[in-house]
Amino acid sequence: MTSFREFAETCQAIEKISSTIDTTSRVADLLRMVDIEELPIATHFIMSEVFPAWSGEQLGIGTSLLYVSLSRASGMPVKSIESLIRTTGDIGDTALLILKEKRKNQVTFSSFFEEHPELSITEVYNRFKIASEASGKGSQDIKIKNLQFLFNSSTPREAKYISRLALEELRIGVGEGVVRDAIAKAFSVPADVVEHAFMVTNDLGIVAATAKEGGVEALEHLGIEINRPIKMMLSQISPDIVADIKEMKEAAIEWKFDGARVQVHKAGNSVTLFSRKLENVTNSLPDLVEIIRKHIKAESAILDGEAVAVDENGKPRAFQEILKRFRRKYDVEEKALGIPIQLNLFDIMYLNGKTLIDLPLIERRKALESCVESSSEDSKSICVDKQVITGDLELIE
Repeated sequence: MTSFREFAETCQAIEKISSTIDTTSRVADLLRMVDIEELPIATHFIMSEVFPAWSGEQLGIGTSLLYVSLSRASGMPVKSIESLIRTTGDIGDTALLILKEKRKNQVTFSSFFEEHPELSITEVYNRFKIASEASGKGSQDIKIKNLQFLFNSSTPREAKYISRLALEELRIGVGEGVVRDAIAKAFSVPADVVEHAFMVTNDLGIVAATAKEGGVEALEHLGIEINRPIKMMLSQISPDIVADIKEMKEAAIEWKFDGARVQVHKAGNSVTLFSRKLENVTNSLPDLVEIIRKHIKAESAILDGEAVAVDENGKPRAFQEILKRFRRKYDVEEKALGIPIQLNLFDIMYLNGKTLIDLPLIERRKALESCVESSSEDSKSICVDKQVITGDLELIE
């Protein structure tokens, strides 16, 4: 197992680096060193994540819980911790100082042998996992006890990064781009192969472990999976649409809806919906789930579209109305009746076991149209977005 001490040392070293190239090299060294079983954990940790963003898992640890945990582990009153944070401006630096002071006071021979064994990356993850799964009565105490265990078992430097990880903010400037390049460097695989693997998995932890175990060949075999959302393809604003159309000769022109992006995952009768930020919003949109079950004629599919709030005549309502649906946790059925939704689909990435993302848009469009079944009446609830392929600027306007 890889010690958390080595992870903390890497974080500390990166904090002192200003060059992106040097940061990438340091992250590559870490990935190369970590055991393959722990590589997904370390990969997410270094990006200030405990769980993959797409998983929907949340730590549910706030600053108050962190202060109480530090207080119980160190004996320092919460008010003193809050005062110290106002001085340092950072929970990590505060935890470092508190644990240093605690160690200074542990001067007896017996206290030395009462220390816990060295923390591993897996142990830190497991404690966070237990905290994240705690719910209902007593959940706060479970979270505090597991954080307290980590602080009791850690060195001051480890405590610095444990506390930052608990808030999912390492503050070392390592994001997806750096980790992507670090994977390529660590395991001698082309960056474009890593990028494609990331695109289809949306999980750099999986990509890192796959690259370490099987190199290019293994990465090329990675594919899309139902219920693991794909990063949304975002449009770019053109500074000169006329020049662009003249250069391309033709373009696929579609309506721009003032709604909320939604990615649909269907497997049999099971439907999962993800927002633009890849948050699972299925429970907020039960009516949309039923629409998809009724009108998507595919055993399995991943679709991309825009959900628009509409009135009783099917005309679009203000953008703010759809947000009321996506953010709803209570009285969902009542809100669904008051703010009906129309789903406008414009792309398909996966159909009946086959990945389609490498196909031209025109072919994906045909596949999309083949699996959406709706009548003129049903088009108020679901439709394939209108598209025109043309180079005629007047028609486009």
